[in-house]
Amino acid sequence: MNRFRKPASAKPTGAYLVVAARFRELRQLVPSLRLKMTVMIVLGILTGFSEMVGITFLVSLVFLLGQEGPVAGSAVAWLPAFFGGIDLSLSKPVLIGILISSILFRILLGCANSLIASAVNHRISDSMRDRLYAKVLTMPFQRFQDYERSDLINVIATESYAVSSAHASLVRLGVNFGTIVIFGVGMLVMAWPIALLGLAFGFIHNFVLGFFAGAYRRLGTSALAAVEALTQLSWTTLQTLKAVKSFGLEKRHQQLFETLSRDVGQTWRRSDWMGATTSLLSEILTFGVILTIILSSEFLPVDFKAALSATILLYRLQPHIKGFDSQILSLYEMEASLQNVLALLAEKDDIKQTAQGEKVTRLAEAIVFHNVSFAYERSNAPAVHDLSFAIRAGETTALTGPSGSGKTTILNMILDLNRPTQGVITVDGRDLTSIDRSSWLQLLSVSGQDVELMEGTVLDNIRFRRDIPEEDIRWAADVACATEFIEDLPYGFDEWLGDEAIRLSGGQRQRIGLARALAGRPQILLLDEATSALDEDTEMRVFSAMKEDAGRTLIVVSHRPAVARLMKNRIDLRPPALTSKLG
Repeated sequence: MNRFRKPASAKPTGAYLVVAARFRELRQLVPSLRLKMTVMIVLGILTGFSEMVGITFLVSLVFLLGQEGPVAGSAVAWLPAFFGGIDLSLSKPVLIGILISSILFRILLGCANSLIASAVNHRISDSMRDRLYAKVLTMPFQRFQDYERSDLINVIATESYAVSSAHASLVRLGVNFGTIVIFGVGMLVMAWPIALLGLAFGFIHNFVLGFFAGAYRRLGTSALAAVEALTQLSWTTLQTLKAVKSFGLEKRHQQLFETLSRDVGQTWRRSDWMGATTSLLSEILTFGVILTIILSSEFLPVDFKAALSATILLYRLQPHIKGFDSQILSLYEMEASLQNVLALLAEKDDIKQTAQGEKVTRLAEAIVFHNVSFAYERSNAPAVHDLSFAIRAGETTALTGPSGSGKTTILNMILDLNRPTQGVITVDGRDLTSIDRSSWLQLLSVSGQDVELMEGTVLDNIRFRRDIPEEDIRWAADVACATEFIEDLPYGFDEWLGDEAIRLSGGQRQRIGLARALAGRPQILLLDEATSALDEDTEMRVFSAMKEDAGRTLIVVSHRPAVARLMKNRIDLRPPALTSKLG
C-alpha cells in the first residue's frame, strides 16, 4: 500500500490552471526554475519567429522566380502584407541570402535550445534523485518505517524523472504557446480573415481538449498505482524467494506478476490511444480550417500571395498546436508522480541530525534512563513505561525480559533512532538530545538477530562502506568466530555474496554481523539477540573473546539465561506483577 501523505489541495480542472499548478509545484522543487525556463522559452520562440520569416521570404522567392524576364534587381512590391505594404526592392540574391540566413538561424537556435534543455533536465533529475535519497537518510527512523520500501525505490528511481519531465513539458508548452502567438500575429497582419478562422479553430480545439483532461488525470493515477503494485511484488519476491520456493508458490507469483504486468501495459496502451486520438482530432480540425480557406478563397478579401503565406503558416502551426495539446495532457498525467515526490520531500528531517550538539569523545560514567517512556505512533500501549536504570561505562549489562517488554526499543533509544516520549536519557550527566549525534554514534556499534547484509563480498559486508583497515576486519572476524567458515569459502573474504547473502546460514550471517559491529572497535557495543542462531559452544567462545576487551561497555539483549549470567549486571524488564509472581 502506498503510504505517501499527499498534500491536501484542490485539483485544478482548467488547462491553464493545471499549468499554473504544475509551475507552482516545480518552483518548490527547483528554486531557480524561472530564469532557466525563461531563457529556454525565449530561444524556442525565436526559433519559431525565424521559421515564420523563412516561410514569408520563401513565398516571395517562389513568386520572384516565377516572373518572366530578368529578375536581378527587380522591385518586390508584392511581398506579403506582413511587411505593412512597404514597397521593398530586393534582388534575388538578397532574397535568397535572407531566406538561407533565417533557415540557418532557426537550425542554430533549435540546436542550442536542445543542448540547453538536455543539460537542464539532466541537472534537475540528478538534483531530485540526490534530494530524495538524502531525505530517506535524514527523515526520522520511525517515519521511515511507515513507508513501503518498494514505494521509496519507485519514487527515487522512477518518479523523480517526473520533475524534469514536467519542467520539459512546461518549457515546450511555453515555446508552443509563444510560437502560436507569433504565427497568429503574422497571419493577422498578412490575412486577417484567415487569422480569424484560425482563432475560431483554437477555441474549438481548446473546448475539445477539455474532454480529455479528467481522463488523463485518472490515467496518470492508475498508471502510477499499477507500476507501484508491480514494483512491490517484484521487490517482495526477491526478498522472500527462498520462502516462495519452499512453499511452492512460484506459479502463484508468476500469475500475480503477469496480471499486474498486464495492468501496467493496459494503462500505457490507453495513454498511447488517447494521445493518438487527441493528435487525430487536432489534425482533423486543422485540415477543416485549411479546407474552409481553400473553398472560400474566392470570397475572402485577401491577396492570393498573402493568403498562401498565411495558409502555410497555419499548416506549420499544426505541430505546435499538437505539441501544446500533448504537453497539457502530459502535465495532467504527471500529477500523481509529482505529488509523491513533493510528499516525500515534505517529510521533516530528524531534528537530531540537523542540530549542532555538544561533541562527546567517550563514555566516562554511565548511560542513565530517568523515568523514560516510549510509545510508537498508532499504538494503543507504550513499548516501555517509566523505566529508570543505569548502564555503567566499561561494564557488561544484560537486558532481559519476555518478548515485547521493550528491549529492542531501549537499544533504539540509545542509538538515537527513537526518542523518548517522556523522561530523559543522560550520558555522563548530559541530556542525550544535547549531544552531537555523529560523535555519539562513533562510540557505538550494533548487531542484531536479523543481519542486514548487502550484495557484495564478505569483506564489503564487514567493512560496510566505512574506512576500516583490512587487518581490523580480519581481527573482528576472528573475535566473531567467523574466520573459520569464511576461509572455507571458495574465495575467502573475497567471496561474492548474492543479494542479502541468502546462501549463508543464519549463524554465518550473524557472525558476519558481529564482525561488522566489532570492526570499528567501538567503545560501546550493543547486541540484540545477535548470537541467537549460534550453537551454545560457539556463542560462549564469541562472548569470551569479546569480554577480553575490559574497557568496552557491552549491552546484551538475550533470552538465553547462560548469556545473561556472563554479564556483570542485569536489568530485568518483566512487568512487576510477573516478577513478583515468579519470585
